[in-house]
Amino acid sequence: MVEPLVLAQVARHVGLPLGPMKLPFGDASRVEVDGGAADFSIFVEVFAHQGSLRGGQVHKVARDALKLITLRRFHADARLILAFADSGAVTGVLGDAWLAEALRLWGVEVFVADLDDETRALLVSAQRRQYR
Repeated sequence: MVEPLVLAQVARHVGLPLGPMKLPFGDASRVEVDGGAADFSIFVEVFAHQGSLRGGQVHKVARDALKLITLRRFHADARLILAFADSGAVTGVLGDAWLAEALRLWGVEVFVADLDDETRALLVSAQRRQYR
């Protein structure tokens, strides 16, 4: 629901159209990314969670980062972006956390979308229903 909104903001930020992609990954595998440029110059993974990350959510972000980093093995000059729908969700990927340092070392950018209050409220409501 919110991923297309976040991806549209990233597209405006980078100045290129972005859309979901399925790419060859190694000899026989394929991988999906939430967004990519048609010329393979940019790959984006979107994380829609609102608020601080908990438990497995940090691991999901780390897996998404690993996916992007591995894609760069096949597209050496690709720009890699982890896009978040909320500034509260980026605390584990900024500052002095190990994941933040790894992202900096591998050149993975962190982007935070600017969603309107109504969209944020819908996301928070959906999250509450999921965690019941």
